[in-house]
Amino acid sequence: MSQQQGESAPSAEAPEAPARSVGIWRLPRRAIARYLQLLGRHRFVGCLLGLIILLALCGLSLSAARWLAPGDRSLAPLEEVETNEVGTLLLTQEDGVEEYLDGMADFDAARMWGAYAEVVRAEMAARGRSVEELQRGLDQARRNGAAIASRRPLGTYPLRDGRRYVFYIVRRTGFPPNGGAEELYFVFTVDPSGKILNIT
Repeated sequence: MSQQQGESAPSAEAPEAPARSVGIWRLPRRAIARYLQLLGRHRFVGCLLGLIILLALCGLSLSAARWLAPGDRSLAPLEEVETNEVGTLLLTQEDGVEEYLDGMADFDAARMWGAYAEVVRAEMAARGRSVEELQRGLDQARRNGAAIASRRPLGTYPLRDGRRYVFYIVRRTGFPPNGGAEELYFVFTVDPSGKILNIT
């Protein structure tokens, strides 16, 4: 079948190339190339110029960070807490703590029990604790060869409400679970009268 006479031949002209756009990185590339040329010819001047540019960028970054930082300080509220003056750690002994430690060394439950504040003794009694129970535990430890080797006070820290923290190191042997020698750190909380409120 022959081609139709009226059919036009395809155009041999190439399509026009799109206009070449100016790249956004052209200027930075030129600046870097110029700087490298300067650095190769005059190393000292190039390094000095680089340092100046770096400092300028750091300054701009700090300014931008301050400008972008939120001005509403309620995002991170601060709560003022009362504290004692510097240097209020005292090297004094507390009668209640000494009574407790003497009772521990002598395996005397009555002295240990009496060193607690009355409100603490009432709470322990409400939980089923008693002097007799404590004495049975101490007697068992003594039969197993337990002993208090030494004790050393570290200091007393007074609080504004009259309570005090009393810090001690106690060395003992023969106590459960392994019965070996051990060094324990005690923190006694005592009330204004010197009676023990808590032991940790």
